[in-house]
Formats: sequence, structure tokens, C-alpha cells
Amino acid sequence: MKLMKIPFKLIALLVIALIWLVCLIAKAATHISCYVVGPFMLLVGIILIVMLTKSRWSDVAICGGIEAFCLIVLFGVTWMIANMEDLNALLIRFVQS
Repeated sequence: MKLMKIPFKLIALLVIALIWLVCLIAKAATHISCYVVGPFMLLVGIILIVMLTKSRWSDVAICGGIEAFCLIVLFGVTWMIANMEDLNALLIRFVQS
């Protein structure tokens, strides 16, 4: 039975390396983009407050949509990284068995 697992373990090692590389690139991109997206979201939030005080509701909707889009993208990338790390841990346990 152990001999039957060896090819799958070799394939799993390649997948582990690939997932590790994708996670590393995604983490670096997330950290770098936070320095760009963070101030942009702050600016959009300030514009949103100004538009709320002036009762320009269409501009409030546009700024709110931009703000929500930025949050969803950052959350989505973080969720993807967490799931990829879980998959990587699962594959590592398979290789160690």
C-alpha cells in the first residue's frame, strides 16, 4: 500500500511547492497593495462624508460602491490565502503519512 502512495506523494510535493509560491506572491502583493489601497480608501471615505453632508446621493452611492469593492477585493485575497494555506497543510500531512 505504501508503494502505491509514492507517486501521489511526489505529485503532492510539487503541488505543495506551487501552492507555497502562490501564497508567497499573494501575501507580498496584499501587503504592498495595502499601502496603496489604504490611503485611497481613506480618501474615498473623506469624499463620502463630504458628499453626505452636501446631500449628493448619487455621488454617495458611487463612493460607497468603490469603498465596498476595495473591501471585498482585500477580503477575497485574504480568504484565498487562508484557504491555500489550509490546503497546503492538508497536503503536507498526506506526504508525512
